[in-house]
Amino acid sequence: MPTTHDALALAAAGWQLLPLRGKVPLTAHGVRDASADPEQVRAWWPAGALHNLGARVPGGLVVLDLDPRNGGTLDTLAGAAGDELPATLTVLSGRGDGGRHLYFQHPGGRLTSTRLPEGIDVKTSTGYCVMPPSLHPATGQPYRWLGDAGPARLPHTLAQLLRVPSLPRPAAPLRADAGLDAKAAHLVEYVGRLPEGKRNAGLYWAACRAHDEGQPAGTFDALERAALSIGLPAAEARATIASARRGGAA
Repeated sequence: MPTTHDALALAAAGWQLLPLRGKVPLTAHGVRDASADPEQVRAWWPAGALHNLGARVPGGLVVLDLDPRNGGTLDTLAGAAGDELPATLTVLSGRGDGGRHLYFQHPGGRLTSTRLPEGIDVKTSTGYCVMPPSLHPATGQPYRWLGDAGPARLPHTLAQLLRVPSLPRPAAPLRADAGLDAKAAHLVEYVGRLPEGKRNAGLYWAACRAHDEGQPAGTFDALERAALSIGLPAAEARATIASARRGGAA
């Protein structure tokens, strides 16, 4: 298991740490409790501690998490990049199936994994990774550093795949004279103003209201367009609206 020395060495290198049971945080607030403070690190990893090391992804980096069990391999990632992958800071999973965390320089902007191949996820500073020499909970084998490269720049094609597409907002809100009645227009305008973090729930609420009011199909099409204009992926918007139309409001 990771020792006090292991944890302090990572903290001294600038990693913000948190203790894990297997892969699950032991702290009350998860990654938000991550710290590089030596006293806190010593308290989390006293002599004989029997838990793993986790670390928040540094703000200037992004991690591509490859899960071979779901098809995420170096070959599929290279295929998405359209080129050979550069050597970069890498942690090999203790599962023993070739899974790994690839650390790259953050390309800037908001990122999403929705356009990456299956089995490849993206982690940013809102998430954390298991760090060497933690032991994988399924195999008991250690995570380990692979090679000695530093974080490389993301290949251009991968950076473009990761960026959240910028979708233009409508020039003007949809109104009743665009084929919607006043109630429908209000719901569409409501969705078009939803802030990040409330978009899916707000869309579901609006679609439920439209369902309860017996709105025609054109209203749901307008709600979907409004959801796309604020950045919801098309598949997510359609699934949310379909769920509301099946069940209506709770």
